[in-house]
Amino acid sequence: MHIKTMAEYAANGETPEVLFWVGCAGSFDQRAQKITRAFATILEKVGVRFAILGKEESCTGDPARRAGNEFIFQMMAQNNIQLLNMYEVKKIVTACPHCFNTLKNEYPALGGNYEVIHHTTFLQSLIDEGKIKMQEGGTFKGKKITYHDSCYLGRANNIYEAPRKVLETLDAELVEMKRCKSNGLCCGAGGAQMFKEEEKRRHPH
Repeated sequence: MHIKTMAEYAANGETPEVLFWVGCAGSFDQRAQKITRAFATILEKVGVRFAILGKEESCTGDPARRAGNEFIFQMMAQNNIQLLNMYEVKKIVTACPHCFNTLKNEYPALGGNYEVIHHTTFLQSLIDEGKIKMQEGGTFKGKKITYHDSCYLGRANNIYEAPRKVLETLDAELVEMKRCKSNGLCCGAGGAQMFKEEEKRRHPH
C-alpha cells in the first residue's frame, strides 16, 4: 500500500483534502499499525484525497510536555508547526487521542491553527454522508462489543458519541461498562507512561 506524502503532493503542485497524522503509536506499535492501515484503506476506498508526512512527521511533543519537559515540547511543536504551515495544511485527521488533543488545543498558542478531527468523528461523518455503507453480517455479527473512553477524547474533548455511532453500524451489541463516558477509568498510559516499563509495586510494610 503506497500512501502519498505531503512532499509528493507538493512536488506536483497539488494539495490533499486532509493530512492523516499517524503519530508515534500508529507508526511503531504493532497493534496500532493495524488501525493506521485500516483507516488509510477506508480513506482510499471512499476516495478521500489524503496524505501523510511520512519521514517528515515527528512526535507532537505531548509525552515531553506531560513528563514535564516544556522546553523539548516547545522545540518539537515549533518544528512541526513550521512544517505544517510550509505545506499550508488546513485539515488534520488523527487516530491518536493524544496527538488529537495536542494538535487541536495546544498548537494554536504556538501559531499552529488547523481544523483537527479525530478519526472516529471523521468516520461518523462519512457514514452520515452515505460514503461508507456497512455490509450485512460480518465478523462482528452477534458479538458483544464495549468501548473504553480514553481520557483525551472523552473528558478532555467531550467526544463520546462518534466512536459509539461508528460501532453501532456493526452488527454487534454495544454494551457499556459500569465506568464509562465522563466516569470512565484512565488506562494509565497517559502522561508519557506508555513509553516506560511497568514499575514494581511497593508493598507497604
